Amino acid sequence: MEIEIMINDQNHSDVSEPALEPVLFAIRRLEDVVERETRLLLEGQTVDLADINAHKSRGLRDFNKAMGKAVKTVDTPALKALQPVLDGLRQKLDRNCDAIKLHLRAVTELAGIIRDALETQEADGTYTASQVRNGLGA
Repeated sequence: MEIEIMINDQNHSDVSEPALEPVLFAIRRLEDVVERETRLLLEGQTVDLADINAHKSRGLRDFNKAMGKAVKTVDTPALKALQPVLDGLRQKLDRNCDAIKLHLRAVTELAGIIRDALETQEADGTYTASQVRNGLGA
């Protein structure tokens, strides 16, 4: 049994082994959600982490289910032909990880700036007019 996987610049694959089509479909779905999250993070857009994580979990579940079936029906050389596709997914996951780390560093820095500003305000004894009116000053 021979399988041919050809990947073009759109990251679509032509598979002659029908049992691997669900695997490739699951990989494409994972790539889509990972690329979307990476793009949103790098563009500074709002990211619905609960939604993204739900899609990632569903995609991983679908991938595992499809791989479980494929392993039972497809020979080893055909499974090894998936390696370039999996390598592409890995690269996207690495880029996503870098974007998440960058985002977390930015959040940590912002939290530090806010904390420092609050500590400075408390330490220098200045209060706003509304704080004095509400008895929060002196």
